[in-house]
Amino acid sequence: MHEPSPRHELHDIADLDPDGLPSRRSLLKACGVALAIAAVLLIVAILPAEYGVDPTGLGARMGLTALHVVDAVDAVDADTPQPVVPGAMSEPRRPSATPYRADTLSVVLQPRQGAEIKAVMAQGQGFVFEWVAEGGPVYVDMHGEPPNAGKDVFTSFWIGDAQERDSGTFSAPFSGAHGWYWENRGEAVVTIRLKASGFYETLYMP
Repeated sequence: MHEPSPRHELHDIADLDPDGLPSRRSLLKACGVALAIAAVLLIVAILPAEYGVDPTGLGARMGLTALHVVDAVDAVDADTPQPVVPGAMSEPRRPSATPYRADTLSVVLQPRQGAEIKAVMAQGQGFVFEWVAEGGPVYVDMHGEPPNAGKDVFTSFWIGDAQERDSGTFSAPFSGAHGWYWENRGEAVVTIRLKASGFYETLYMP
């Protein structure tokens, strides 16, 4: 007896290309199946877990909508202001025992003449200032000196030549007298007008 010859499966010739690779029709079928699986996962799993949307009801049965609730609670907690622990960070609020004050002073400088205006301040106190030189530019030295400092003992913070105005803020790096020295190096009379406001003991002319 002759044994039956092996049975060969027949393939649609459209399923193979000349090089033996899957045909375009086979690739389209595979892509369609993958898209269908992705759509099912999106509706059944991803929407309930990520967005709390459960059109089929299967997400709630599988406990996936609970994941969205946990994420929402975490987001609310992250946006809730946390109490400030003293010493954990520098506090933005800096209370002052010295009352707020504002002063305006003027000084007239003859040619080749200099003058000072200073504020008595404790370390950390500060003020906002603006000064204008009317009549011409001046030399200026913004500086400070500790209490009972000797002659010519001071620290310069900023020096400018031929300046007609300046404005800004200042915070005392150490306790003492802090302010300006202006010198009129021109030939015309110059008037310095200073405005200062903030926390300091007093503003005076030495």
